[in-house]
Amino acid sequence: MRRLWRRLKDIFVHRILGVDDTPHRIAWGVLLGSIVAWTPTIGLQIVIYVAAASVVRANKVSGIPILFISNPFTAVPLYYFAWKVGAFVLRGGNVDSVDGEALVRERLETNVSGQSWMEDIFTAEFWSDLGATLVQMGGELWLGSLVMGVLMGIPCYFLTLWAVRSYRRAKGR
Repeated sequence: MRRLWRRLKDIFVHRILGVDDTPHRIAWGVLLGSIVAWTPTIGLQIVIYVAAASVVRANKVSGIPILFISNPFTAVPLYYFAWKVGAFVLRGGNVDSVDGEALVRERLETNVSGQSWMEDIFTAEFWSDLGATLVQMGGELWLGSLVMGVLMGIPCYFLTLWAVRSYRRAKGR
């Protein structure tokens, strides 16, 4: 546990606080990283982040560690929560009007070959059904991802701005 804590501290200090850039651009990168981390684009997030950071002139390095919040282990709970938030916003608090849980459960239970979904994952039909499910749930998921990314990113911006300035004062820079 101590080793994990030391590794996280090293990542935070060297990859975010110790980056050679202005405090605003570093914090701007963290905010952008938070927004991209919530999007349902696992596998493309670093590419999307670097392209967006180039466009908005954010630091291209400081937001990358934040992107690893969403990964194959955290994707389902993150995106489910984002979907719930998006459904809440789109439907004015009436989340029950579209039952996303039932939709996903139905897609997983009624697979193409009658095998478990883990065996079916290697078939084109599985991915076609998954794509159809995501399209049906897409608006809520993308809106919820944007809302959560911004809600998490704004406090992270100010916290990072303060942390970079404090780190530099302590180091005499």
